[in-house]
Amino acid sequence: MPRIVSDSIDVYPFRLINGRVQFLLLLRRPEVPLGNTWHAVHAKVIEGETAHAAAKRRVRETAGIVPHRFYSADLVAQFYDHFSDTVSLTPVFAALVEGPGPVILSPDFSDFAWCDMEEAVARFFSNGQRQAVRHIYTTIAMGGPESELYRID
Repeated sequence: MPRIVSDSIDVYPFRLINGRVQFLLLLRRPEVPLGNTWHAVHAKVIEGETAHAAAKRRVRETAGIVPHRFYSADLVAQFYDHFSDTVSLTPVFAALVEGPGPVILSPDFSDFAWCDMEEAVARFFSNGQRQAVRHIYTTIAMGGPESELYRID
């Protein structure tokens, strides 16, 4: 019987440039698991750490950026790992970052791209990633009163 765990998070950083929403995508190095695939920010939650604290920490560690605003995306990504026979339930967050500032990649990644929603959907390999970007775009990134309901900072 598969185990069910919830010990990781996903964060989708986004920015607004000239009124357009762009998502930060990270390309994994070829030699790491899931190499040469595009990802959002992902991390394990450290013992005693909250999910949203882990998400904020990992955005800084992975891309060298500090979010201006932080949101719960009101989603839980699901993933089955056939190597460990584990179902992972992963809270999803969105992070608004300011301007075109620099991205400083952690060693697991070889490249990054700022993509509009359609390009992000085309680059992500999993359905869960594509659904998260669509949801964050319409519910949070476009702004409005509803987006403030999801704000957690």
